[in-house]
Amino acid sequence: MEETYYKSSGKAPIGGVLFAIIAGVCASVILAIVYIGLQWFIPIVYFNFLITFGLAYGLFYVLDVLLKIGKVRNKGIALLFTFICTLVAYYAQWCLFVSLMFNAEGTMGGDMWLKSSFNLDGFLYFLFHPMDMFSGIQELNAVGTFSLKKSVVSGWPLWILWGIEAATIIVYPIVLAWSGKTTEPFSERGNEWMQKREIEKQIAYIADKQALEQNLGKKDFTDLQTYLEADELGDEFATVTIYESDADNYQYISVVNHRLETNKKGDIVDKKTNVLRYFKIPERSL
Repeated sequence: MEETYYKSSGKAPIGGVLFAIIAGVCASVILAIVYIGLQWFIPIVYFNFLITFGLAYGLFYVLDVLLKIGKVRNKGIALLFTFICTLVAYYAQWCLFVSLMFNAEGTMGGDMWLKSSFNLDGFLYFLFHPMDMFSGIQELNAVGTFSLKKSVVSGWPLWILWGIEAATIIVYPIVLAWSGKTTEPFSERGNEWMQKREIEKQIAYIADKQALEQNLGKKDFTDLQTYLEADELGDEFATVTIYESDADNYQYISVVNHRLETNKKGDIVDKKTNVLRYFKIPERSL
C-alpha cells in the first residue's frame, strides 16, 4: 500500500554518523568556551539567561546542520547524537568555568570575581579529571559564584539555578531536534534532501482538514486550487510548503493554518496550526 505521508527510511550512513560525532563534539566544546566567555565578560545575571538559551539553540542549529551534511535520517540516532553533544557542551563549560574561578583574584564584593585569566592547563586538567571538577563545583556552590541585589547566591538556590541551566542546555536542543532536519523528506533515489519551496501566495484558512486530506488522497486538487484563488484572507489564512527532488516523480506538501490575534500588550501574535505535514502528491501538482 502506498504511503500517504512521508516515512523516513531510517538510514544513517556510518561515514555521515562518524563525521557528525567528531565535528559535533568539537563544535560543542567551542560553543561552550564562547558561552563561558560571554558570561564572564558580561556579568549581568538576567542577560546570562538569554546567553544560555543562545547556547542551547546554537547547539541545535550546528548539530542539525551536521546531521544534514551526514545525510542522517534516523530520528533515534539524531536524538542520541544531540544528547551526547549537549552533555559534552555542558561538561566542557563547567570545566572552563571551574578553572577560571579557581584562578580568579578578589572576592565576591561585586557581581563577579575581579580578575581571572584563561589557563589551558587548568581547563584540560578539569576536562580529564571529572571527580576533581565535581568537587570544584561543590566548593563553588558553598561560597557562591555571583551576587543578586548585593546578596551572594549559594547553596540550594544556586543548585536550582544550575539545574535550570542544565535543563536548558541539554533538554532544549533535544526538543528542537525532535522535529529537526532528520524528519524532513529525503530522496532515496537522488540521495539528497528534497528541496524546500514556499508557495508565495497565501491561501484560504483550512477549516476542514479531513475533507482536504481525502481529496488530495484521491488526486483531486480542486479544493486546494479553490483555496489558492481566494482573496481578502484577513486575519486567517494558510501557507503551503512543497518538498521536491528532480530524481522523484512525486512531491510532499505541508500546510499550516495561521490566525493573527492581538494579545494583552496590543502585539499581533501569529497562532500556527499544522494541517498537513509531508503529504505525498504527484510531481508538479503545485
